[in-house]
Amino acid sequence: MRNITAENCVSRSPATWLLLLICLAPLLIWGQSEGVGQRAMTPQFQVSPSSSKTGSPSPPESKSKSSERIFGVVPAYTITDARDAPPLTAGQKFGLFARGALDPFPVAAYAVQAGVSQATDTHSGYGQGLAGYGKRFGAALLDGTSARFFGTYAFPALLRQDPRYFRKGDGSAWSRVGYSLTRSFVTRADSGKRQPNWSNVFGKFTSAGLANLYYPAEDRGANLTFTRVAISLSYQTLGNLAIEFWPEIHRKLSGGNKPK
Repeated sequence: MRNITAENCVSRSPATWLLLLICLAPLLIWGQSEGVGQRAMTPQFQVSPSSSKTGSPSPPESKSKSSERIFGVVPAYTITDARDAPPLTAGQKFGLFARGALDPFPVAAYAVQAGVSQATDTHSGYGQGLAGYGKRFGAALLDGTSARFFGTYAFPALLRQDPRYFRKGDGSAWSRVGYSLTRSFVTRADSGKRQPNWSNVFGKFTSAGLANLYYPAEDRGANLTFTRVAISLSYQTLGNLAIEFWPEIHRKLSGGNKPK
């Protein structure tokens, strides 16, 4: 029996379920950009397949195509329910990065993000008009691609850590909440041991630091870099909470039955 306790908790508390759903939607829409530069607009969380084969040159495929897309559109490549999933090779980690970077959804998200940024005159040094929009779109694209590269491939390969989110999936609702809130800072090593999630933290700082090379002068500096990292970690932590309870939310939305 899997996750009946947690699902009952969600089912019996409409307010809790609604809160999770409200948090889930914007986080998933912006999450795959994995950028840390657009102030409070770019949460990062990573999402993956549910099974893998050792030695495969490409990222493992999920058995269910629906599990690769949240709400049918948002990529979910780095979430897995398989607790005993074998470690990914460096090539597979690069494959996850490439797959996410080439997915059309993040590009569309960057385009919307750039439009919102221009409408609110965020990064005013870029100016307005088509040129200003192009700069904002380019910055969003660089933010997302660099954060994904360092957080999904470079540091995980170097430090031998797994970039995937391993969904807990059972136990009490509170135990799953606690588990999800720590995943930004705790991860699984390729050896299977639990480790501080240096790959995630270093990846965010590296990407945020690189953003100082192309952001307007008034949006650069150490303080703003730390602020961008803090915002990204906060959104990622909330995003992980939504990811953890996504199966229950999905069953609610689709009218599916509880697992037996």
